[in-house]
Amino acid sequence: MDPGYFDIEREQNPREKANIFSKFCYWYTVPIFVKGRKGQLSISDLYRCTPGHRAAPRGDTIGRKWKQDLLKKDKGKNPSLLRAIISIYGAKFLIGNIIFAFCDSFIKLAIPMCLEGLINYFSPAHGGVPVTHAYLYALGVVGFMVMSASIMHPMLLWLLDTAMKIRVACCSLIYRKLLRLDLTVGGKASEGLAGHVVNLLTTDAQRFDMACLFMVDLVRTPIESTIIVYLMYRQIGVATLIGVAFLLSFIPLQGYLSKISSKLRRQTAIRTDNRIRLMNEVIQSIEAIKMYAWETAFARIIGEARKKEMNVIKKSSWLRAVMISCVKLNTKVAILLSIVSYISFGNALTAAKVFVIFSYYDILKYTLVDFLPLAITFTLEAYVSIKRMQEFLLLPEVDDDGVDLVTIDDKTPVMNGVFEKIGNGQQAYIKSESNLERMKPPVLIAMKDYSAHWKNAEDSGQIAALSDINFTVKPESLTTIVGTVGSGKSTLLQAILREISPSSGHLQVDGVVAYAAQDPWLFEASVRQNILFGQEMDLRRYKQVIKCCQLKSDLDILSHGDKTIVGERGASLSGGQRARISLARCVYQIADVYLLDDPLAAVDAKVAQAIYEECIRGFLRDKATVLVTHHVQYARHSDNVCVMRHGRIVAQGTYNELKNGVAEFEKLIEMGEKVEEEKMKQKAASYENQEAIEHSYKLRSQRSMSEASQLSFNLDLDNNLDPKYEGENQNKGSVDNSVYMAYIRSGGNKWSMAMLFALFMLAQIFYSSTDIWLKEWVDLEEANGAAIIEKTNSTPAAPPPVVIFEELPTNRFHLTREQCLYIYGGLIGVCIFFTWNKLVVFYNTCIKASITLHDTMFRGVTNAPMWFFHHNPSGRILNRFSKDMGQVDTLLPIALVDCLGFFLEVIAILVVVCLVNWWLILPTGVVAALLMLLRALFLATSRDLKRIEAIARSQSLNHLSATVNGLTTIRSTRHHQRTLAREFDKLQDLHSSSWTLVLNTNRAFGLWMDMICCMYLALVTFSFFVFASEDTFGGKVGLAITQVIGLVGMCQYGMRQTAEVENQMTSVERILEYKNLPAESPVDVDEAALKKHRPGLDFDKWPAKGNHFYYNINVTIALVN
Repeated sequence: MDPGYFDIEREQNPREKANIFSKFCYWYTVPIFVKGRKGQLSISDLYRCTPGHRAAPRGDTIGRKWKQDLLKKDKGKNPSLLRAIISIYGAKFLIGNIIFAFCDSFIKLAIPMCLEGLINYFSPAHGGVPVTHAYLYALGVVGFMVMSASIMHPMLLWLLDTAMKIRVACCSLIYRKLLRLDLTVGGKASEGLAGHVVNLLTTDAQRFDMACLFMVDLVRTPIESTIIVYLMYRQIGVATLIGVAFLLSFIPLQGYLSKISSKLRRQTAIRTDNRIRLMNEVIQSIEAIKMYAWETAFARIIGEARKKEMNVIKKSSWLRAVMISCVKLNTKVAILLSIVSYISFGNALTAAKVFVIFSYYDILKYTLVDFLPLAITFTLEAYVSIKRMQEFLLLPEVDDDGVDLVTIDDKTPVMNGVFEKIGNGQQAYIKSESNLERMKPPVLIAMKDYSAHWKNAEDSGQIAALSDINFTVKPESLTTIVGTVGSGKSTLLQAILREISPSSGHLQVDGVVAYAAQDPWLFEASVRQNILFGQEMDLRRYKQVIKCCQLKSDLDILSHGDKTIVGERGASLSGGQRARISLARCVYQIADVYLLDDPLAAVDAKVAQAIYEECIRGFLRDKATVLVTHHVQYARHSDNVCVMRHGRIVAQGTYNELKNGVAEFEKLIEMGEKVEEEKMKQKAASYENQEAIEHSYKLRSQRSMSEASQLSFNLDLDNNLDPKYEGENQNKGSVDNSVYMAYIRSGGNKWSMAMLFALFMLAQIFYSSTDIWLKEWVDLEEANGAAIIEKTNSTPAAPPPVVIFEELPTNRFHLTREQCLYIYGGLIGVCIFFTWNKLVVFYNTCIKASITLHDTMFRGVTNAPMWFFHHNPSGRILNRFSKDMGQVDTLLPIALVDCLGFFLEVIAILVVVCLVNWWLILPTGVVAALLMLLRALFLATSRDLKRIEAIARSQSLNHLSATVNGLTTIRSTRHHQRTLAREFDKLQDLHSSSWTLVLNTNRAFGLWMDMICCMYLALVTFSFFVFASEDTFGGKVGLAITQVIGLVGMCQYGMRQTAEVENQMTSVERILEYKNLPAESPVDVDEAALKKHRPGLDFDKWPAKGNHFYYNINVTIALVN
């Protein structure tokens, strides 16, 4: 069911053939960046999916493991999807993480040791550190930072690559489960199935990425933190324990907050599932909703569901504000406590001790405060997602009990037929057409004392569906099933297809069964693909099917004939056209039994009679056919007629036998005659006009078509009338500023935005002020220590707790140590206040924007004309309300707060470095320019890749939605289930190819950015040797280097977050597309607008009832494709 333009020959992924140097430097990504910079990237530029990422083998592997786990259920061991995942990926994942954690931790701990020696060299009392040692220390700082970046990015790529493999495998497993799912059970399996599965494949599946990134920190953090505490203890002794104890006291709090976050995550998923389920029902029923003007009523229903969802998201946002505040400021408070404790024990501060401790606390911040809570949160969320997937995988499947199928070795040939495995260990006999002529069993379908039930998931009860059915179908016979609405006619066909569970009796089905559903199902593809449904083209049979199903005239009208793209929303087909295409799909199959569920209901009497004579009694005359209909007149020529009432067959026999002896059948005949008589009266007056209109339109259409199109019914397989697939639009270039402004306006007015920006500015100013003041204080301490040494010319004793610096020339503020301490603590307190307030205001603004965008998009979609729904499959529309809305709800605020904080912090760091050493102003400007140029190069490529990835993801969701809608039809042709699973895996491969490019370009950008920052670190570090002066104390050196070291890790992440903001803003852009759709006339009359345009309008004379009058109306139909 995948669109044709995805079936193109793709180039091999360049990483597969790249050399070691190219892989190390990510040089193989340069062509993609060049093409992205030119704005030429499209979905056709995607490479072939690499063998390790292909969904089919991944799905097969985890499918086997899951099946093995299910078999253990009989032994009392509960099946576990997590256990299946660990058995496949656990060992390699564990070993890789251990190696990476060891190397990364060693490098991180070595940097502060080198920094200590370098700062001591510049301190007034450095103890005679040789200059050669100082250069080696400087080289060590820079070299270890380069090594850290060099191993980090390949490891992150490997972790995300592993996460993608797990995600792809689980998605494939879920889709295969969907093909076997029992739709008769209550709950998620029958209501909101599409929305629930979409949520599993999007929101839940993406949790693997973050879990794989941070899971190792659950083990690494305790070990690494213990080593850091020991090294800090060697520096400041017992004072270390006080600061670290403060940090440790937050771990239970972080765990508690993570537990709440996981709970809120589950609540959000439930409410999101409910909203998506309702939204899917609205999209599927939009025609009826518009017909009855129910838009406002459904808007209230969706609005109530959205309100419940946003209430949980609001709590999650406030919780996130608390957690970010802790992450941001815990280390500041811990450093303050350690310094207070250290000097209270009578020790003197030195630049080396302060900034080494500062570096160690910075590492603790990332491991203990940042990564550990994230590891806990994302691991728990992934665990919840795996549990949700497992619940779905454990839902009941279609039951084979009571169905007799001959069990023979797989693919064993039997008289020109073949036994093919169809699942659950059973096999069905698939016969060829020639085999049917040789082997004619006396009965193809036999039901004896058969009863069936619907499953009720809520109380595990059963609802009777069929009772005591005795029914047979013989070869070359026509069986007609009649009955009133709700009598069980369609249910009987469902039982033959094994879509409902038998409770007693016997059912035997011999041969292949073809099925045409009462509700026609079409998928997004051409008319030809809908009819062939994966089978080989038999041109002679195909022409016969088109003719007998009365599709010839329809194909003549369509601009591309049978290559015209149709589908659930692909073209504006009438109900009769959809029914005839669905019937043609069934009839084209070479089967032994044809089950036709009321195929004549959606067509007019003339066409119905033609289909009955030419198709059912003509083309299928040598086949066994079961026809369900409420038109009793079509039972006259049947070999057997079954009359149903309340799930029972109350009578069966020939038409004449039932007509004169069965009261129930006589009532049906009488009712049918009355209905037909009424219809004939209603249609008599307009039928001739309608025929004239159709004939005239047909002639005009034929005249407007090209010569090849006029001859479309010839069905030349070599013609060039390729259908125009109406794929999803891919926007080009950067996200327009109007999108940002629309998002800002959705969140509040200009004054609220100004207040928010002011809060961010003040929070950053006070945050940087704490570091600057710490440097000033340390410089005063070292100057005071040097003065004492010079004065006494001896080893200084420990200074008193309160030291007066007023006599020193470096003391511009005339402060005591105690006053310096109070100022430092005060700055931290003010910083805490502004940080908390900015986050609360920011998340409230984002929540308001998200609510506004959803509501306006919903109004835009529900007010859109029907052609919009004809041109866009439901999966594509639903993707805007699920994936895109989910990104705006959660991911965009996270990226925005990171981006704003990053820009302000980078500016603050560069300002601080230039204040410390003004010779660095020019190099800082050059480095900043290089960073911005690299960002521009990355951004152009990243946004296009993200858009391509979104389109590729939509295709798999469209395929999923089409599968859910036609699941019964798909399962009736059992040999096509594997075909659809393979197609879904191919679409997953397409998405994996796009996601692989996203990951590789991200890592390339991160590595190149880190290398530029390491170059800047080298400039800053060695500049102190070149431009040293009398006032170059260790405090200045320590402050500048620690700030730039922080820049190395932060800069590439922050720059990627700026790109991520734009990538996430594409979701806002896609939402605004639906917000700004052309609208139908409003349901409610806007009196003010009418009076403005028509001043003389008198509403008192406005008619109380509506009416329609047509005068000389000409109608033009917009042909799709």
